[in-house]
Parts: sequence; C-alpha cells; structure tokens
Amino acid sequence: MMGPMHRRGARRIGVPHAPPTAWQCWLQDHVRPAGQPLVRAHERLVVLAPHPDDEVLACALLMQQHAARGGALHILGATDGEASHGEEGALVQQLQQARCAERREGLARLGLGQVPVTPLHLPDGGVSGAGARLHALLMQFLRPGDVLLTTWRLDGPPDHECCGRVACDVARRLGLRLLQAPVWMWHWAEPGCARIDWPALRSIGAPRQAVEAKAWALQAHRSQLLPRPGGRPPVLDAAIVERAGWAREYFFL
Repeated sequence: MMGPMHRRGARRIGVPHAPPTAWQCWLQDHVRPAGQPLVRAHERLVVLAPHPDDEVLACALLMQQHAARGGALHILGATDGEASHGEEGALVQQLQQARCAERREGLARLGLGQVPVTPLHLPDGGVSGAGARLHALLMQFLRPGDVLLTTWRLDGPPDHECCGRVACDVARRLGLRLLQAPVWMWHWAEPGCARIDWPALRSIGAPRQAVEAKAWALQAHRSQLLPRPGGRPPVLDAAIVERAGWAREYFFL
C-alpha cells in the first residue's frame, strides 16, 4: 500500500472527505448486494495486489468465502511495497523483506497460508512505467475461466490505478470476468460523488468470524501501521483500519 497524500488528477489521498460511518449509512441505501456469488466454486480467483496488504484491504472477505467453497486462489504481488517509507539503500531491502513476511502472516491469519503467491517485483511507486511488462505477465499467467480481481482503475494511488487499467485490457482480450475493488477511493470521494459509476458497484457480506479475521490479518502488516521514521504518520491511517472492519466488501463489476 502506498502511503497517503498521493495525487492522481483530482483524486488526492489526504484526510478522508467522509468518515467510515457516513459511508456505511449511504452504501446501505444505495449499493445493491451481489445477487449471486461473484466467483463460482469451480473458478480460480486471481488477485493482482499492487502492494502487500492490498489483498487484505481489497478482498479478504471474498477470498475467505471462495476458499470455504473449495475454490482455487492465486495472488500476484505487483510490487514488494519497498517504497512505502521513502527510504533508500539497505533500509529498502529490509522493508521489502519485512513486507513479504507480513503478507504471509496476514494470509495465514485468514486461513489462507497455503495460497500460492507469485511476486512480480515491479517497482513500488513505478508500476505505471512498467505497465507493458505487467500486461505481458498477466497475458502469460492467466487462463480461460479465471476471475481476475485487482484495485479500481480510478482508486487514486498510481500503482493501484495502473493495475486496474492493465487488468481491464487483459480481461477484455482474454474474455475474463474482472472485479475491481476500491481501496483508497473512500478517502478522496464523498457519498454520491458524481464521478463514480455507482450502479456498477456491488457488495458482498460475510459472517462475523470472517470480518474479525480480516481485521486481524491487517494487523500483521505492522510496518504500515506504526509511525514511520522522522515523525511521519503510519501509512494506514485510522479510517482505512476502521473500514477493514466493515462486514461488507465492494467491487466494481
């Protein structure tokens, strides 16, 4: 997860424009639940996560739901998240190693410790410059019948948006279904924002145990939850942590 204060056009990630409680009230009245499973048991769900922790924030409930049905899962890690603290040299390598370990711990806390993870090692903060490489890797990896899930193409952070754009094109070329999860959208947007295609958004619910597991899994990503050097705040602020405790997840179809 890239830190706050990213800018992508008007999609500036700073202080949330609306608190999580306001979002929950609005979403309950304006976003329809998915009428059927978003991923069927016989389909492989491939999650393209821009950074370690994005698979938890985007779709931990859906992954647990799919695994409980006996469905296959595979996670593609676009980057190793090494640039989240803006450090250089040996500190970057240490953070890279820490974040990969946090990812494994987070998945284990979801009961998904055996899910295969393929790191793509694209540059953290530079996925846009490696978009052609990402496109080629996805075209090679995906197979008929897969369901591809990644972050929304207008989410805000450039890495998130590039993953969304590339996934859109790949899914179209291969005839695959695509799910796009808003992760940072909840920061820069407001309920009812006219720039968002709300009719395309659907939600899924989950039992309390799965919701608690998601919150616990996010706590494994300690590097993103603790203050950064130089007195800088954590990458993941209180609002995004609170949203990780929602009993529903949302996806653009």
